[in-house]
Amino acid sequence: MAINPNTKKTEVTILTEAFVIKGFVYVPANMRFSDALNKFLKDTQFLPVVDAEIRPINSKEVIEKRDFILIKKEMIVVISPVSE
Repeated sequence: MAINPNTKKTEVTILTEAFVIKGFVYVPANMRFSDALNKFLKDTQFLPVVDAEIRPINSKEVIEKRDFILIKKEMIVVISPVSE
């Protein structure tokens, strides 16, 4: 269920230099993922991610599962919606 009825839960894969993180972010329902990131998250330092699974970049083994994490945006190398 979305936090706000005007948002949608979008599955994403996030790459940092050390980790691959799979989880979900909430974005406005009427916007593309990239537009939402550029418009609403441009002034924040952290990206909120829910239902996160974290694994080292060189392994398939999940080392951590968290209901909620904040990722420092400057640490993100690539972020991609699983489907849009």
